[in-house]
Amino acid sequence: MNQTSRPTWHRHAAAVLGTLLLLRLVAMLLIPLNDTTEARYAEIARKMLETGNWVTLWHDYGIPFWAKPPLSTWLSALSMGVFGVNELAARLPSLVLSLGMLALLAILLARRYGRDAGWAATLQLSGGILFLLGAGTVMTDPALVFCTTLVQVACWEALATGSRRWGYLFFVGLGLGLLAKGPIAVVLTAMPIGLWVILNNRWKAIWQGLPWIKGSLLMLAIALPWYALAEYRTPGFLRYFIVGEHIGRFLDPGWKGDRYGYAHATPHGMIWAYAALSLLPWTLAAPIWLARFRKQLRPDGTDRFTSYCVLWTLMPLLFFTISGNIILPYALTMEPGFVVLCTALWARRDAADRGRWLPALASVSGIVMLAATLAFVIAPEKVGRTQKAMVAAWQAGQPDSHSRLVLWDSRREFSAEFYTHGRLITTHDAQAARAALAQPGNDWLASRENEYPELPAELRAQFDEAGRFHSPGETMLLLKRRSTANTHSLTGPGHDR
Repeated sequence: MNQTSRPTWHRHAAAVLGTLLLLRLVAMLLIPLNDTTEARYAEIARKMLETGNWVTLWHDYGIPFWAKPPLSTWLSALSMGVFGVNELAARLPSLVLSLGMLALLAILLARRYGRDAGWAATLQLSGGILFLLGAGTVMTDPALVFCTTLVQVACWEALATGSRRWGYLFFVGLGLGLLAKGPIAVVLTAMPIGLWVILNNRWKAIWQGLPWIKGSLLMLAIALPWYALAEYRTPGFLRYFIVGEHIGRFLDPGWKGDRYGYAHATPHGMIWAYAALSLLPWTLAAPIWLARFRKQLRPDGTDRFTSYCVLWTLMPLLFFTISGNIILPYALTMEPGFVVLCTALWARRDAADRGRWLPALASVSGIVMLAATLAFVIAPEKVGRTQKAMVAAWQAGQPDSHSRLVLWDSRREFSAEFYTHGRLITTHDAQAARAALAQPGNDWLASRENEYPELPAELRAQFDEAGRFHSPGETMLLLKRRSTANTHSLTGPGHDR
């Protein structure tokens, strides 16, 4: 690339990356927590901060959440402790971890192919639809993928440079991965690295290049104390988490052992469709791109980096192919490897205009993010399921400081729990509803419209409607006790009389 075109391309890349970051921050600030997944993980983190219990994750008060390790919850709870209990603070760790992934890939590729490759990798990863979505969402996957990326990058750097620092970072990544999502982090990195060692006969290099004894002790020192404490505090955790979440959920599409939801039964091989969707808009260009470099995808034995990238990309897909119980975010695990592979092939082309189209294509995801944010702002009742507006109306009614909102509902509304800061009683039992509404100050009631007729008649007679809140396929009613009800309906965004 000539000296005239290079600065122009870099300036365009910097502008696109800055815009993507800004759009992601705005979306994190304006889009409310949606039920169930994101709001559930945010509420688990809020409960951790509230209770001060940094060992046991709580699904509800007194009910442990055994489905996931604590790393992402720790980070969200710490963030909310610093910046307050709000959506932006709960989501901020995912953004920081995603920026960490971008930095790792930029370092890896810039060292091998130069600064242009670092820019290209950053544009490709940040411009992917699923990566940009995950970068501002409360979920465990950004923590897992950051850890697996750290392991893969550290392994290559340790072997290529002989750096002991990268060797220890390899084991730090494994230890953190065990805290991010469990043994799956070890499996997802051991498969591509192990097969690469076998195919390239790198047994001596891998043995000498990594500090196996001290590093393994470091990995255990990072992860083992929490596992031991978690089992000690709530016996049965290890059996459920290791056997249930890692074997039962993975092998059985109709797994019935889920304590916190349901198994996501999907056809075998669905991960490939998820990967194609998650990589948009790059999926559209990848077939042409890879076809142009198909000869380089058949390394002759001297190009071990290409085979490393191919295995880094393919092994997570092959692993999840045999599972009939997956969701879209699992595709994130292959994205860093795919980006490194494509950038490595791209960097070998000497054409002067090779980078000019990258910023434009990366900006497509920014347009999608902007459209999604505007949709949530303009018509939240049509695109998201959240109880933020309903809780805001309850708070505007100035309930007593010690009172709680009673929710007559057959399912949990985690967003309502989060936005009320735990001041919510959810029940679908008549006696429990009577007892909750008999408590002093509990003068507000919420119910899904289709379930409201199931509330005991004598309780319905005590309340007047104060607002209706719409979300796709349902309406939530907010009611206030008649003896203290205002004559006018509450006003505010997202609801009507």
